[in-house]
Amino acid sequence: MNDDRWAFPPQPPAWPPAPSTTPPKRTSRTLAAIALFVGTGIVAAGIGVGGVLLLRHVQSQPTSNTPTAAPGTSSGAAQARATYQQSLTATGASAGFHYVAVSTGGDAQTIVGDAGQANGRQAITFVSNFGTEQFTLLLVGGTVYFQGNTPAVEDQLGVTPATAAAVVGKWVSVKGGDGPYHVLQPGITTASQASELTLTPESLSTVTAGGVSATRISGAVPATTNVPAGSGSLVIASSSDLPISYASTISAGGTTLTFTTTFSGWGTAPSVSAPAGAVAWSTLTTAVPAGGGYGGGGLPASAPTPTPGAI
Repeated sequence: MNDDRWAFPPQPPAWPPAPSTTPPKRTSRTLAAIALFVGTGIVAAGIGVGGVLLLRHVQSQPTSNTPTAAPGTSSGAAQARATYQQSLTATGASAGFHYVAVSTGGDAQTIVGDAGQANGRQAITFVSNFGTEQFTLLLVGGTVYFQGNTPAVEDQLGVTPATAAAVVGKWVSVKGGDGPYHVLQPGITTASQASELTLTPESLSTVTAGGVSATRISGAVPATTNVPAGSGSLVIASSSDLPISYASTISAGGTTLTFTTTFSGWGTAPSVSAPAGAVAWSTLTTAVPAGGGYGGGGLPASAPTPTPGAI
């Protein structure tokens, strides 16, 4: 996992229709169901539906590290909130860890990542209206380095179809002021991952996970402007408060989507360096993709007039 030029992860087995996006020229049953959640649909910075990976969208909703007050005033709820806070603090303070995030209830969506204090990497695979997107992200010194296939460079970077072939497989550097940055950067560091373990703690229970004693913190997942409320749980090692797994579930319109992240390799900082020969995003011919913007997964942007550089 320490090779900055690692291969994209293999495409997972096909699952039922996608929660966030659709294969080319086919309507997403799940996407239509998700549209029932919010009147404006799910489109946001970081990830979303209709262009952005829902799994990554759920991940990139930053929260404060102060849990929302849980219903009731029982000592059990208070203890759950305190334990949850301890786990968030331990996660953000870790030197690094490995994680695998998947969604079920829709087409295959996966994120395989290694988080560090100020750097990290993610390999992402999902299906959108552009096709099966596969891309790798490296965060080094505040800059995101992107390498992806044709559907990914068109959707995530806004590279026009006419010039996409020249960008596929190359590293592209995306800086803070660049259009796609706010979509690509969230979720890569330890602190960012900690902020994405969204939960309103309500109760604790003792469980066994991987043969070790663990604590499950259960509760509600608060709604955001882009994702409806649901239920969730965070399983942590009793000896360290470090997460073992995090899961959340949302349902509507007869469709249930489940998002699960598993953690390992605690204390291992990823070795990530800037790839040689990266091309600056600002030098590419780009246009904000139709159907949700950067990472929106909408229809390929053939109609807009390309504009160079940042929007």
